Amino acid sequence: MLDGFDHAAGAHCGSTSLTDVATYRRWGLTEPMCFGIGAGLGFSFIESEEGPSKQFVGRTPWLETTFFEHLDVTVERESDQSFEAAWDDVTAHLDAGRPVLLFVDIFYLPYYDSDVHFSPHVVVAVDYDEASVTLADSEHDDLKRLSLENLRAAMGSEHGFFGELTNDWLVAMDDPSRSVADAARDGLRTTARAMLDPGSMTWKGDATNGLEGMRVFGRSLPDWPDLPDAEWCTRFAYQNVEKRGTGGSAFRGLFAPFIDEIQPELDAVDDEVVAEVHGIDDDWGTVAGHLKQAGLADDPAESQQAYDDASEAVLAVTDREEALYERLLDRL
Repeated sequence: MLDGFDHAAGAHCGSTSLTDVATYRRWGLTEPMCFGIGAGLGFSFIESEEGPSKQFVGRTPWLETTFFEHLDVTVERESDQSFEAAWDDVTAHLDAGRPVLLFVDIFYLPYYDSDVHFSPHVVVAVDYDEASVTLADSEHDDLKRLSLENLRAAMGSEHGFFGELTNDWLVAMDDPSRSVADAARDGLRTTARAMLDPGSMTWKGDATNGLEGMRVFGRSLPDWPDLPDAEWCTRFAYQNVEKRGTGGSAFRGLFAPFIDEIQPELDAVDDEVVAEVHGIDDDWGTVAGHLKQAGLADDPAESQQAYDDASEAVLAVTDREEALYERLLDRL
């Protein structure tokens, strides 16, 4: 076991895992700060032949790597290794006293008892023996033991929001050489640029990203009652706003406290920006309410109205986010 490693459940798997590493290395960063520095706020709308046929994720695929880049922390990372090679590297880092981020599919984590593939889910490896690994997982205060057989399946899953998993791992090798304020400024700038101009970033996977993805999602909602898997799509959409480790409001619930925390350090973040970010957080709560109503309504007309209301709410909050990101880019 890593000496002095401390873990508590958090809002989101990626930002909780980064917080675990930052706490272990005594960097003094909260989970919202880790999320914001890593430019974790995003949006990807995905249409798939595998259910649910329409789905989205409200975070970016680069959160974990960009966090370290913005702090100028040296990392080692690998993907596309065999599981055996990856495991050899992971255990070598653990032996050297370094926690390792692993990217997995919760379908293969027995302690979730999930019948749905959901990845990438980020956990921290903190200990191991010949047959198992000990993980810190954002959904649980206690550490979890996982067999190597299950870890092999979880790290090599063919299912994922951003494409299949390929035995990916990431480890911090040293400490930050940049200030928190500078790293947070870069996080905000990257978030705004990625949402306004998604083609400027590499999102991975087959999706429509950024504000464009939000608009495609919003415009599609009135037609969801005709989908063969409408119930599943709707339930999954609601969960990806308010549950499934999003911090609430499709990750805007994590972005808002980041903005609160960084306001004293950045002139670009004034009271108007803070108020607007919290208003957007509230608007996504409204979206969630409409989606929940659409899924629960017994009357088809009532359900259709809820889908229409959800569509209107998504398009309205997209316009609001666009104005916010343009303001931030102008000031940063």
